[in-house]
Amino acid sequence: MRSTSTTSGRGFTLVEMLIALTLGLLVIGAAVDLFSRGVSATWLISQRAELQQNARASSNLLNKDISLAGAGLPSGGVALASGTASKPVYGCDYTGACHLGPTNTGSITYPNQVDPVSGKSINFLYGVIPGWKGGVTVNGAAGATDVITVVYADTAFLLSDYTVKFNDLSGNSVTFTLPAPPPNPLDQAVNNTGVGLQQGDLVLFTMNAGSAYAVAEVTAPLAAGGGPSYNVAFANADPLLFNQNAATSNDLAQIAVAAGTAGPAAGVTAIRIWAIIYYLDNTATPGTPTLMRLVNARKPVPVAENVADLRFTYDTYDSAGTLLNATGDGGMGLATPVSPSQIRTINVLHLTVRSQLPGQPGYQSMDMQTSISARNMSFVDRYK
Repeated sequence: MRSTSTTSGRGFTLVEMLIALTLGLLVIGAAVDLFSRGVSATWLISQRAELQQNARASSNLLNKDISLAGAGLPSGGVALASGTASKPVYGCDYTGACHLGPTNTGSITYPNQVDPVSGKSINFLYGVIPGWKGGVTVNGAAGATDVITVVYADTAFLLSDYTVKFNDLSGNSVTFTLPAPPPNPLDQAVNNTGVGLQQGDLVLFTMNAGSAYAVAEVTAPLAAGGGPSYNVAFANADPLLFNQNAATSNDLAQIAVAAGTAGPAAGVTAIRIWAIIYYLDNTATPGTPTLMRLVNARKPVPVAENVADLRFTYDTYDSAGTLLNATGDGGMGLATPVSPSQIRTINVLHLTVRSQLPGQPGYQSMDMQTSISARNMSFVDRYK
């Protein structure tokens, strides 16, 4: 009797295969969803971290400069060159390029007040200068952004230790010389590439401990080497219009004439001052508004990208401590203007930083507000 063996060839049924495919698709779909959520969360966190880093960098530098406003400056501000049709301006660099206004190509004249000595309306340099709506427009609904200028003396570079000699009666060339014997430790060289004078820097000259002042702009790079004497150019018609040979008052020429040119100018001292301007630039990289920092008339440098708004208000007080005004222009636009020298508090109304790229439903953003006391402007008249 012959036996036969049979092997079953039965596989998955169609129903079983459909069930397996469905389950597989569900598992793969869940895995893809988890992966997508993880990628989105990572992207979101990285954008948030960059946003916060930009906000901290902007806020820290801005707060530091504002808190020093007015330090080392004469009480009431410094009268600038006057007597000509040309008015000193800010917002330009030593190349002549200007960076303020609605198109990042303009400049702003310094505010003016009546000089108590001459009785004339003269432009003044203050510790804080409001630039209400002096910047670009990033958000059309919010309107033009603000510009702020803070000014204080440089205490790191000891230019005041050097003797001053005017090489011509217009003050277009000045020689700074270390005294003999030189101080120990030795002061930094005037042409030191790290802390010395650079083209575009502003120098405040004082005669006889405050009988006369003049602010002048360095107009050429300093020659390397040398010492203990250094020649510095303050040529006429500088980009900021501080150096005006034809001015009738408050130009370096008046101090040069009074001091003479035979030797070191007795009673004349010089310090570098920092005139620091913060503004938004949305033209250099279209679509990426950038907070810029312009120091004196050097070339501006970026502080942080994607800063979408910048606005300030200013609190001004009289000598009795009475609040006079709290507005975006510090009260300069009133029928009886308030002097910026009476500003005591700067309120950062909006420092808005957004993410680099938009997500869903749009950009992430962080809006920072704070109030900063201009301590030197508050106490300069109280504690001599």
